[in-house]
Amino acid sequence: MSGSDKTITLWNKEGVKLGKIGEMQDWIWGVTVNQATNAIFGAANNGQLVSFRTNFNRVHGLYQERYAYRELMTDVIIQHLVTETRVKIRCRDYIKKIAIYKDRLAVQLPEKIIIYSV
Repeated sequence: MSGSDKTITLWNKEGVKLGKIGEMQDWIWGVTVNQATNAIFGAANNGQLVSFRTNFNRVHGLYQERYAYRELMTDVIIQHLVTETRVKIRCRDYIKKIAIYKDRLAVQLPEKIIIYSV
């Protein structure tokens, strides 16, 4: 998403701001994404065309037979590898890191850390 604030920001489909991609010198009139190369292109009012390359790290954790990973940047999936059962936790914020140990799951968000337990 972009506009008169001269910045390109990344949002998910639920309207959660995931982060700032970049800035331009004038109003941004158009933004497009190339999914094959993870590139985001922006076109400004002054004719400037900019390409931003994005990389999304894999966020996951493993403890014995439990595996937790980030899905859609804002959800955590906990999977029991033996029984193949899955549980989804919706955090509704950008997930930076995950740690799992015994019956506890720690999720680091931009401004807080949430600890879940069974």
